[in-house]
Amino acid sequence: MDKLAATFSEQFPLIYQLVTTRLKYSLAALAALFIALALTLYGQLILESEDLFTKAGPIIGGDFIVFHHAAKAAGAPEMTAIYEMSTLKAELEAAYPGKGDFNFAWMYPPTMSLIISPFAAPPYLLSFTLWVAIFAGAFFFTMTRMWSDKWALLFAATSPAVFQGVITGQNGFFTATLMTLAGAFASRRPILAGVAAGLLTVKPQLGLLIPVAFLAAGCWRAFAAAAVTALLLAAASLVAYGADSWIGFFQAITAHGARMADAGFPFNKLVTPFGLVTMLGASAKFAGAVQIFASLGLAAYVFIIWRRVEDWDLRLAALATSAMLATPYSFYYELVIMVPAMVLIAKRGVETGWLPYEKLTLIAVWILPLMMPGETGIPNLPISAAGSFLAFLIAARRTLPAADLRFASAIRPAQSGL
Repeated sequence: MDKLAATFSEQFPLIYQLVTTRLKYSLAALAALFIALALTLYGQLILESEDLFTKAGPIIGGDFIVFHHAAKAAGAPEMTAIYEMSTLKAELEAAYPGKGDFNFAWMYPPTMSLIISPFAAPPYLLSFTLWVAIFAGAFFFTMTRMWSDKWALLFAATSPAVFQGVITGQNGFFTATLMTLAGAFASRRPILAGVAAGLLTVKPQLGLLIPVAFLAAGCWRAFAAAAVTALLLAAASLVAYGADSWIGFFQAITAHGARMADAGFPFNKLVTPFGLVTMLGASAKFAGAVQIFASLGLAAYVFIIWRRVEDWDLRLAALATSAMLATPYSFYYELVIMVPAMVLIAKRGVETGWLPYEKLTLIAVWILPLMMPGETGIPNLPISAAGSFLAFLIAARRTLPAADLRFASAIRPAQSGL
């Protein structure tokens, strides 16, 4: 292999440098090219849109149409109606007549309405712009607190996962920021981390493993702050919107569970063990059983890492990459949660040396969201799930050896301050 590399370097010195000593610059150029092309194409769609709807069909901002509609409904007497798919569909079709079917579901607890209600006032396009700007800005500011390396931030900003977070109009930047704050600052800023974890209950399926992590590491102040924040948020929503809003939410969750067993469910968009197994042809019942075992295993993994490993970068990497796999209901547009974890793995590679094929797998994780939501000509190809599973494996390669080498308790005395 060394002889082959030497021969290649002699025959093609420029190419050899671009893929070895100057690989960072080559990848940066490709990343910049991708984001420039992606923004150009998306900008063209926006310029050619008519009444907010693109020629491709969807509205500008994609799923944000539901968030904007739910924000307007917050506090209204008929607020609970949005939890019924048929009612939500009819309301959106009435608001945007002649624009096709709107097969959306509103699956968030009433606490989410407290977060999104300020976005009801501006008109749709301005509201969408503010939605992206505020939460993406918070996300990248948090990223700079993790690692201020300009190259890492460039690769993060230009990643297809981030681009998917923008064009789908989803809340990936918001949840990724909360996950990062909760996972990275539970010791240094326990109140901040706890508040972030408590706020993440607006999307409860993504925060299932945070209590496990806090308990394992003895982050009692963060745990308490999370519990208080979650309870206050729930109480505020109860006062603002009434008990009926919570009843509607739980009824919607029950109905949605039944829909996930339907053959028409978009399993190709899921990034979870449940999605992977169903894409491979298994029944929803069998996939559900696999998901339960996977979730329990992931909880044990996070507990072990947070108990035995004192490195907070590795703790966050373990938590973030496990969080999306621990729930059956997590979609490709939420892969932005993986970005901080992958950046921290790259940081570890730069500081301590790269593991075999680690760079290659990180590049693969960066690229995979380009092919999502996995609608390819090859049936049963779980592309979306491949991205989250590969990210988890990258993190596990770093975290498991560290856990094997550190059996002492990771509990530290509580620290003061935010």
